[in-house]
Amino acid sequence: MNWFISEFNFRACRMVKNFQLEKAPDVSLIYGPRGVGKSALLHHLYRQGESENGRLITDALAFARQYAYAAQEKKLNQFRERYRSARLLLIDDLQCLAGKVKTIEELHYTYEYIIENGGKLVIALEADRLALDFLGDRLASRFLSGVAILVDRPQEIELKRFLEDYIREKRLTLDESVLSAIAGRTFNLSDAITTMGKFIQFAELQQDELSLTCFQAYWDNKESVKHNLADPTNIIQKVGQTMGVSVQELLSSSRKPKVNEAREMAIYLIRTLCHISYPTIGSYFNRNHNTVIMSYKKMQDKLINDEELINKYLVILNAFNPSEA
Repeated sequence: MNWFISEFNFRACRMVKNFQLEKAPDVSLIYGPRGVGKSALLHHLYRQGESENGRLITDALAFARQYAYAAQEKKLNQFRERYRSARLLLIDDLQCLAGKVKTIEELHYTYEYIIENGGKLVIALEADRLALDFLGDRLASRFLSGVAILVDRPQEIELKRFLEDYIREKRLTLDESVLSAIAGRTFNLSDAITTMGKFIQFAELQQDELSLTCFQAYWDNKESVKHNLADPTNIIQKVGQTMGVSVQELLSSSRKPKVNEAREMAIYLIRTLCHISYPTIGSYFNRNHNTVIMSYKKMQDKLINDEELINKYLVILNAFNPSEA
């Protein structure tokens, strides 16, 4: 096994390392939050027996797309022959099948066929807890009858040890205090690697050494950029600050004129800067589609002649980097 093994992923790593098709349960589920190495485990298991016939790896979206194409082009026989002849079928990102009723039904028949012919499935999904309701009762019960293994979030000390292994493999040299800082600010392996890579790029651009001082400058810059992004949460907060209304009031059911006007401003700016749908905007304020449209139009009309409101609008607008809008 060529990756970091610790308490958070030990059971899953052991299962992959010792996997034997004849002794394995019908279904093995590897689940956990984003970025903890589930896909890496699945691909390692595939490569571990790649020379054997009948191993097939895919992800849920690819399975769904291929099924839809096969149905449209009247090539379902070829599609089913490919998947149902697998001795070991590995599927990543199972959660992406939520809402795809026909694909789930096809997967159910695929499962039944493979198991009846002595094959096995190993499946990975992103989930903090094992809830398979989206598959329907029949398929969910069959998958849950197998073995389920959690890959949990690593602890801070585990992240630091992982980064130590990572820089050793990449032949990098970073101060131990930098590794501790990254481990304390990230929550999974993927984010830790990404943060390290971006920090190194930042240091190279600044022509600075990979020191804790340089990392703090990188992190401060990152946080500053994040808070200046034109996303709904930041816009709501900035509107509240500029118009003297708390975020709690903005998101509440209050109909006070001052609160209403600030809410209209937030809705108008979110629509203008984020280009998201009215129903999506409504979800932030617990308002329906029509109410959000009315609020948008009211603010649009007010911004034609109300100079004081125009000035507030420009203050909020200028708080966000246009290139990030």
